[in-house]
Amino acid sequence: MDNKQYVLEVATVLSRAGATLPASELAAIMNTFGRTTTYGTTYAGLRGTYTLIHATYDWLVAKGRQPDADIVAVAFTKPDGSYAY
Repeated sequence: MDNKQYVLEVATVLSRAGATLPASELAAIMNTFGRTTTYGTTYAGLRGTYTLIHATYDWLVAKGRQPDADIVAVAFTKPDGSYAY
């Protein structure tokens, strides 16, 4: 499973629970399970994490999976509480 699929899985769990997660916490989850950036480094919860969220959204839209993309769009938040997408 690649990182985009993993982000979708986390977003789906959050959606079912009616919850959101700060992007920094997504980074911590990714790191805990050995997921790395395209550079092979750990996620810091900053720009790379937001890029991954957005790339996951775009990937799902391109595959014609708009409902899943919408789940990703509202699952993760910035420190101010706004959506990270």
